[in-house]
Order: sequence, then structure tokens, then C-alpha cells
Amino acid sequence: MAAPSKSGEKLLVIQPLPGIGDTIWHLPHLKALSNATPSKKITLLTKSRSLAKQLLSETTFIKEVLYLSPDKEHHFGILGPFNLGKFLAPFKFDRVWILHNSARYSIACWWAGIPNRIGFGIGWQDAFLTSAHTLSKNDKKLNAIEKSTRLLQLNNITIHDDKPTLNFSEAILKSAAQNLPKGKALSIALAIGSSEPRKQWGTENFIKLIEELNNKLNPNIVLVGGKEDAEMARSISLHFSNPIWIKTLINYPILEAAAVTKFCHVCIGNDTGILNVAAAAGTQAFGIFCGSKPLNPDPLITPIEDNERNRGKLQTTVTPEMILEVLSASGFVK
Repeated sequence: MAAPSKSGEKLLVIQPLPGIGDTIWHLPHLKALSNATPSKKITLLTKSRSLAKQLLSETTFIKEVLYLSPDKEHHFGILGPFNLGKFLAPFKFDRVWILHNSARYSIACWWAGIPNRIGFGIGWQDAFLTSAHTLSKNDKKLNAIEKSTRLLQLNNITIHDDKPTLNFSEAILKSAAQNLPKGKALSIALAIGSSEPRKQWGTENFIKLIEELNNKLNPNIVLVGGKEDAEMARSISLHFSNPIWIKTLINYPILEAAAVTKFCHVCIGNDTGILNVAAAAGTQAFGIFCGSKPLNPDPLITPIEDNERNRGKLQTTVTPEMILEVLSASGFVK
């Protein structure tokens, strides 16, 4: 069990997995750790690709978000742990939770003089930790979320609510409401982006899906993605002659995009950050897992999976008809 927290303790949590989804998945863990401290707040160290500074700007239990250096030679490599330790030392953290396997972070925290260091304890990481309870050999096979959950359990930290939830200010919600297409009762967000080609369902499939949705539901469509998805969004909208019922939300600030999905009735999309963000905003999401397995246990995400033999290939077996069937089974299509 980790040593009890003291009044005024400064708590650091390191979660360096880079995806937006990774940040969302760990929200229940971050909240549980904050609840175990007198201040009810934590500082998070992560990678800039997570967009955590924007994403968690309205989250009350996050005191500050720090980013690892994007320079691979600075916080990584042989001298990385010591450079990272120098970066962390002025903050004078009293305790750190390391939600990752790498010894880099335990060495850095030891070098920074953080007295209480809790982590997975896998491999060399264990030598630089102070916690008595770390993961067992059997725990090594767990995925990243399961490892974090197990570490908290071993140290008597209770996750009271394992549903990831995002917070929004009234100003952001008011702005988001203005970004919805007008004139139709139903709005559906399509998360068209992907971090890898194998996870991309493709322009033609999204066009066919919109055609099917129009025939069945006649909804507003909101296309959500990053700047690299601009051409796909343009092609999709152009196919339908750029109608007013299609809104392209490309390269918007992540929390504002999340707020727009909150006003949508459904979000359908690739295995991407926006899919996880939509579910964390409270929207029922349907994930197209054509190149990966679903990891997020969020009850608001319904996975639509490629068959095992085809997973990871560029030619997916997930069809628009399959998605309509799942929507129908969930009560969205009659």
C-alpha cells in the first residue's frame, strides 16, 4: 500500500501514451488519484499529441498539464531520464504515480527527488520505485488500462466511477450549439479521421453510409476530423453538392469539437480520439474497428468489428449495411 497522503501534498501522475483516446481512457484513474489527495487535484505529465491541455482544460481535478519535450534527444535516449528529472525537480512533487512500463520515468522521478514513487514495477522500473505493491508477472499481459486499474487496486485506491467523463464550460457549450446544422431533428457526427491507414474506413464507405442514413433517418451530418482529414471531408460534402445539412468540423480545438458531438444524437466513426471523446461527452458512439481491437470499456461505445482474419488489412469487411443493422438493434433505426 502506498504511504498515506499528507495535507498540501503535490501529486504528479505520468501517463505518457500519446493518443487522445489514451487520455480519455485514463480519466477514471486520474479522478480516483485526485480524490485520494487532500487538494483533490493532480498534475499530469503526458505527450503533446494527447492534446490534454485543451481536452482537460475544464476538468476540475487537473491542476496543470505538463508536456514531455517533443525533442527525442531531450527527455528520451540515454540522458533522457536525467534531463526529465531536472525538468521535474523545481516543481517539488511529493508523490508520483507512473502509469507506464518504462524505467525512464521512475529514474527521472528518483533523479528529481520525488520521495514517493508508485508504478507498475515491470523490469528495471521497480528498482527506482518506493511502493511496496507493484504488478505481478501475470499482470504483464494486461493492456494499458487494465494495468493502471490493477495498480490502483493494489494500493487501495478505489475507482468509484469507471465511465470517462469530460467537463465543459457554459461558454464552450453555447459556442458548440452554433456549429450544428439547422433544419433537421436528428444530428449524427461522423468521426472520419484516423491515426493509422489500417484504421481508416475510407471516403467511399462514409459516402455510402451517409446515403443509407439519408434513406432511413434523414439526419444532419457533422464531419469531425483533424487538418489531415480536410480533403476527405471536402470530397464527402462535394459528393452531396455541399448541402446545408452537412457541417464540416475540421481542425477545431478538441474540446470545442467534443462539445459539438455532445449535441449530436449519435457518433459513428473510426477507432480514433474523437470517437472516445464523443462517448466521454455523453453521446452514444458506434466504433468502426477495421484495423484494431476495441480497448475502451466505455458502455457508450458499441464496437463494429472487422472479422479476425481481415483485421489490419486495408480492405475492410465492415460495410455500411452492418452499421445500419447495429443502429437498428440499438433502437436508432426503425
